[in-house]
Amino acid sequence: MHDDSHPSLAWSDFARGRHVPCGRHTWFEGDEKELLQLVRQHWAERMPGAGRIDLETVVVVPVPPDGFHATTVLVEENTVLSAAVDRRQPGEDSFVRVTAHAEPAPPRYAGVVLYSADALTENDGRRSSDADWEVVCLLAGESADEPMDPLTMARNFLEKPGGTFAPYSARQFAESIYYWSIRARRHHHKESP
Repeated sequence: MHDDSHPSLAWSDFARGRHVPCGRHTWFEGDEKELLQLVRQHWAERMPGAGRIDLETVVVVPVPPDGFHATTVLVEENTVLSAAVDRRQPGEDSFVRVTAHAEPAPPRYAGVVLYSADALTENDGRRSSDADWEVVCLLAGESADEPMDPLTMARNFLEKPGGTFAPYSARQFAESIYYWSIRARRHHHKESP
């Protein structure tokens, strides 16, 4: 392992498959190396990930939002919504995904979520590299304190397949549910209506 100020970084296969240009999840215009360089430049500014109290297992590294594309839409009375059964990846539980037929505002905040090598192997997880930390998720939105999606929190808290335990408080769950009650992900053209 490298020292904590200069850890080795890599993309996880999970993130590589989800955060693709023009896809349904937040994405970055640059290539993987450019994103890792941004993370290195801002590593000292990292914060504990949602539900975490230290910088040992899950961190969020804030980076400039330039080149990031958000997918969160503020839902209004006339926003057309669609619902479909979905699954994040094979082996995980299915769920109902609600999407909005609208365009998100350009992001004012971006962050990169990284998991330590130890965190990646929790709950029968796997690593995609030999790096100290792997990129698991890209965030982009209206604010730095956007709560994690409540379903993701539940998956983690209950240690369901694909989840990594975090001791979220009742307040964190409530804030997430309230925040996401008027937001949805942008409907992706490849999704069924």
